[in-house]
Amino acid sequence: MFGRFSGSENYRITLTSDVCFRLITFRLCNSDHLLTQVTSNQSDQSLWSNLNFRKLLLSGMLLEVMRQFETLAIAVFVFQKTGNAFYVAMMLFVQRVPLIPFGLVFGVVADRFNRKTIFVLIFAVLATEAAILGRLASQDRLEIWHVGIGVFINGVIWTTDFSVRRPMLAESVGDSRVGRAVGLDGALMISALALGPVIGGGILQLAGMQGVYFFGAGAYLVGGILALTVKYQRPIKAIRRPSFVSDFRTAISYARSRRIIIGILAVTVIVDLWATPIRSMIPVIGKGELGLTPLLVGVLVSSQGIGSLIGAAVIAFRGDPKKYGRIYMYGSFLYLIPALLFSLSDWFAMSLPLVFIGGLGLAAFSATQSALVLMASPPEMRSRMLGLLAVGIGIGPLGILNIGLMATLYGAPNAVTIVSIEGLIALVIAAWLWPTLRRGENVSPPESTSKPNIELP
Repeated sequence: MFGRFSGSENYRITLTSDVCFRLITFRLCNSDHLLTQVTSNQSDQSLWSNLNFRKLLLSGMLLEVMRQFETLAIAVFVFQKTGNAFYVAMMLFVQRVPLIPFGLVFGVVADRFNRKTIFVLIFAVLATEAAILGRLASQDRLEIWHVGIGVFINGVIWTTDFSVRRPMLAESVGDSRVGRAVGLDGALMISALALGPVIGGGILQLAGMQGVYFFGAGAYLVGGILALTVKYQRPIKAIRRPSFVSDFRTAISYARSRRIIIGILAVTVIVDLWATPIRSMIPVIGKGELGLTPLLVGVLVSSQGIGSLIGAAVIAFRGDPKKYGRIYMYGSFLYLIPALLFSLSDWFAMSLPLVFIGGLGLAAFSATQSALVLMASPPEMRSRMLGLLAVGIGIGPLGILNIGLMATLYGAPNAVTIVSIEGLIALVIAAWLWPTLRRGENVSPPESTSKPNIELP
């Protein structure tokens, strides 16, 4: 392909098949943006041509769609059964509790065992659990405590995603493309916020909880088959470590030595303590304050997912990984400010766009969160740093418990108002303490001579 520039002299640029430039004259083009854009497009094409990368993306998206699918259906089911917002919040609490005890544990375990085997077992466990609960629902024997057990199992499984699938995803593309690869993964994960609630609300309205669980069992079987086809090779020389305790100490010591990782974890704790729990109140406000049907509650929740999907797609395809810190920090503000306004709205037509805008902020936060941790860590520390990230996310249940109690005492809208203000104050403090994030500076670790110890053909 050729391009010609007109003027006192004609210049020709030849673009070779691998998108390398040959400039025929001096200083023809001094455009870093053009070079960056072409390199970015080439990187995206290379990522999509990687079959293992695509399989890991799709299997992860399926897990997240089903998690959001079941979360919405369970929230509506529990609220209809009990009429109490506290019990709805407790379900989200139970789902996130495993992140604290199991987050770093799975980070260490995943380094010692075959990740593909663990990944396949995840789908087998989820399919079995969904089938059992679907059977109970079909016999009209499903109780709140049955649902709670299922939610807890899903929470444990969710914890493994940080130390099993995401490191596999990073290893499948190489260090130079980790930021963009995880950004694309984040975009697809966030799309689950749009798809899951609508599907969950629709199936719940049409087929009840048995339909929700049986649909889930079938989807998990499909995911298991997809996971089986991922090509994965363990390291030729297995890493020998003295003990689990030593691994924990190493992970914590490394995190403390990297101020940027502490900053990333701090913002994670703030968002998951004050912002994420607000999502559990959206179905409650939609049902109790706005008087919506289950399907429209799903539409309201999904509007956040649609905003998140649009935002994540822009970040994945146009965002500069070097600026992910800034996107991460300011996206957190964009998540909480609309939530504050949403709590003051009693009109569906106003609430819908506010939840949508909050989704844009959620995208900026979520799509860059894991990517920042991966980019800030050397390959040999990634599973454990992601394990620490899971622990940080695991602080969220305290926020869920807090918002659930406040919703019981003061009502769901007032509870959302209070936690939104608290979260915004905490974010202002974090932005002041960790200027590297708000400035969007480079987060890469010092050069390491160590090589990735896992290969994906």
